[in-house]
Amino acid sequence: MRFDNNADSYFQVPVWAVLDYTETKVISRELLLAKVSILGPEYLEEQLVGGPSHEPRRVGEAEFADSKLEREAVLAHNFEHSAQPELHTSPMTPSQALRLKHQHLHSIHVLAKQFGAKIVDVSENSVIVELTAKTSRVEAFLSLLKPFGILEAARTG
Repeated sequence: MRFDNNADSYFQVPVWAVLDYTETKVISRELLLAKVSILGPEYLEEQLVGGPSHEPRRVGEAEFADSKLEREAVLAHNFEHSAQPELHTSPMTPSQALRLKHQHLHSIHVLAKQFGAKIVDVSENSVIVELTAKTSRVEAFLSLLKPFGILEAARTG
């Protein structure tokens, strides 16, 4: 606004600017949400067709029969028989299976931290990782997550 010297009134002077952005580089970013298995790649097919992470919750007496301890024992049994079948080792305990899940979770966390991603949700058998980065960086991150088993992925761009 300007003050008019001849009168005690204000008047507005519009200011226009024309900016040319044709030669400006555009920084493009993508948002990635990826649901990654912490059970390992050998369980990926089972999880994709309604395995442990997609099972509906049961109510009633069946809930008591299928306790968490029994599920961990089955998981331990599956870990034991899927990894290196040529070796005859002693049965894996539920706590050993839990340690393997924790190792996978820790590895995914370290990988996410290196890419500037964050884990936004943790469930019993999977995690959801969020990353905002350039397309090439998102592709590199996905390729490093692939061995863990990507259950779902959604991205913008």
